[in-house]
Amino acid sequence: MNEAKYHLQKYAGMNTRHTCPQCGHKKEFTLYVDERNNPIDESCGRCNRERCGYHLTPSEYFKEHPTNDRTDFATWKQPESVKAAPVCYLPSTLLVADAHRAENNLFRFMAKEFGEVEANRVFDAYRVGTSRHWKNNDGLATIFPQIDDKGRLCQLKVMAYNPATGKRMKKQDQAEMWSDRAKKYVPDTRPMDKIWFAGKTLLRNYDANLQQTFFGCHLIKASSRVGIVESEKSALICSILMPEITWIATGGCNGCRWTEINVFKPLLGKKVVLYPDAGMLAKWEEKTVILRSNGIDITVSQVCESLPDNWDIADVLLRERHMQKGMTIGEIIALANEIGVSSQITYNI
Repeated sequence: MNEAKYHLQKYAGMNTRHTCPQCGHKKEFTLYVDERNNPIDESCGRCNRERCGYHLTPSEYFKEHPTNDRTDFATWKQPESVKAAPVCYLPSTLLVADAHRAENNLFRFMAKEFGEVEANRVFDAYRVGTSRHWKNNDGLATIFPQIDDKGRLCQLKVMAYNPATGKRMKKQDQAEMWSDRAKKYVPDTRPMDKIWFAGKTLLRNYDANLQQTFFGCHLIKASSRVGIVESEKSALICSILMPEITWIATGGCNGCRWTEINVFKPLLGKKVVLYPDAGMLAKWEEKTVILRSNGIDITVSQVCESLPDNWDIADVLLRERHMQKGMTIGEIIALANEIGVSSQITYNI
């Protein structure tokens, strides 16, 4: 079996994304196809949902089905060849001045942690907004806009936070959701984390071809050094505690399809450091290979690798900020080398 003849089906609209055989989510499964765009089997492919993680490769499939020549895949109907729909963008009028920032739960946390001046500065720089979509702890949700390097609004990601801890609200956390039909808040009892991509709803077009980008992508052009993290909140915190570099977020290990060239292209010519969460080093090193092979000057930090699950660089910086003794000289030198500012630091030993 010639493994090279098979590849994941290229995106050409939602008819090229299918139902995952493991988690059951629709429009999240990418099939392996041959050079004529014919699929191997409806089970042979990869789920795009990180939490599912299902991935059955062609070699694994044919090991389990050595006699399968794909002639029995009679239920498959090849989609008609269609041109990829043009990319849609959201109107920039959605990025209006935020009149409800004081009610934003993430802003409340960051203002308490860093003061209102710094919290306002980063919220302004990243164009972070406030949404009434969720309400909890007498506060509102946060809007993370994805603005590309040309200033176009690609997507709006809405998330709910706990204002006391700064942690995002998950499926087990209680929150109310605004109901347009009832014109009031109702308990959100759905078994899912409090995350919502609002773009298609706001456009009133669920077929719109929206393509995500990095959170903070609009800040890349004016920078020389870029730090990449998963969490949007972490990008905001790091931009306060380590402002000498520009911080952007992927929104997840596979968020915003950041290993595709149309997404990472703005990183060309920049010095880039990836900061994977604890336990994610191996996966992010795989992504580093892709970006480096396309000309990106990129390295991966290991600063979080030995830390507890879900820790990231923002947790490290906050911990050191809260510790009276601060970082050791060795830790300072190592971190300075990683972000490329060691020549700017004087050590009095």
